[in-house]
Amino acid sequence: MHQRFSRRSALTAGAALLGSLALGGCGFRLRGSFEAPFSTIYLQMTENTRFSGLLKRTIESGSNIKCVRSPKEAEAILELLSNRRGRDVLTINDAGRAREYELTLTIAFRCTAPDGYEWIESTTLSARRDLSYTESEFLSREKEEEVLYQDMEGDLIAQIVRRIEAARERKPGE
Repeated sequence: MHQRFSRRSALTAGAALLGSLALGGCGFRLRGSFEAPFSTIYLQMTENTRFSGLLKRTIESGSNIKCVRSPKEAEAILELLSNRRGRDVLTINDAGRAREYELTLTIAFRCTAPDGYEWIESTTLSARRDLSYTESEFLSREKEEEVLYQDMEGDLIAQIVRRIEAARERKPGE
């Protein structure tokens, strides 16, 4: 019985090793720490919002970057140019009332050095979600809408962090 268990363990370990090699070969990697071409960043946006707090935590926990309180202390300034929410009617019912909405969250940002060098040029990101709606479930749909917007914020923050990770290195003399 002990022998059978060790064969099973060896087969499981071998399968796990082959799986990790296959995933590594296709470019897959777990989220984790990354190195950016700068070590300090100032977040030029409204403070004390859910979005700015989550962005700050995500940047600091997953990179070598420290968020600072003043643009004078920063090597990079991440400026939030716009943050817009939208809700469009997708379908209507027999009575002509909305039955399904499309929620949209669009943000625009750029990342520059204090001297004007562009780490990341002006970029617009957008996320969309569908929301079914009935008047009898008004209160629960309102809460669901807010949860969907929070989910979209998380997705867009992950995309911002990937853009920071891919920021082009500054060449001497730039």
